[in-house]
Amino acid sequence: MNAARIGVLVLAIVAAGLAAFLARGLVSSGKEEAVAEKVIEEPTAEVLVAVSNLQLGQRLTSGDLRWQRWPEASMNPAYITRAAKPTAIEEYTDSVARAPVLSGEPVTVEKLVNLSNAGFMSALIEPGMRAIAVEITPQTSAGGFILPNDRVDIVDVNKGQTVLRNVRVLAIDQRFDEGGDQVAVGRTATLELTPAQVELVSVAETESRLALSLRSMGEQDLAGTELDTPDRNGGSVVKIVRYGIAQSVRVK
Repeated sequence: MNAARIGVLVLAIVAAGLAAFLARGLVSSGKEEAVAEKVIEEPTAEVLVAVSNLQLGQRLTSGDLRWQRWPEASMNPAYITRAAKPTAIEEYTDSVARAPVLSGEPVTVEKLVNLSNAGFMSALIEPGMRAIAVEITPQTSAGGFILPNDRVDIVDVNKGQTVLRNVRVLAIDQRFDEGGDQVAVGRTATLELTPAQVELVSVAETESRLALSLRSMGEQDLAGTELDTPDRNGGSVVKIVRYGIAQSVRVK
């Protein structure tokens, strides 16, 4: 075989290899495009979310809320959607946060309350509950380390027994929110109770001295599930939370 034939054979082999390489690239590119075409964007809806962390009792401005795309598969009926309430930002401006809301978390009607037809404190009280103030001192309030929104047990000092468990503190004196970094030493603590519990505490306070025992933050998940309160008729008032709705039930 002469040199010319060898040269032609080498060129043929190189050309065949190049053609195979190009063909493989085209096939691979076609597969990627086919895969990309199969990606389907999940349906979304705009929901109302908090721009930054909202604290209990915080008065909202228009800059505290915004619309954000949210997967429809993860929608909760309690979320406020733009389709259902397009003017929600304007409607909830100057409202008050009834519960803390994290940045980017969808807000719900239950967590925001309008003050146009209600006083400030009454807006923070859960439906069906009442607010009552009891006298406290540093000695009867865990050394003054109890803050608004903490949970406490009410203890009858003279009888040495617990009157109520897991009670929410609404305010210390007239301070409704300390931001969690200050000690609120006051003379009165405003507590959130059921009507039957209000009667019980009112009577107990006139007959004895009451103290507040601070509960661990780790027990916050138990809030509203263990209020086993004896009433004056010999029964008990139990607060049950079902689907996020608190309900007080009297049992015998």
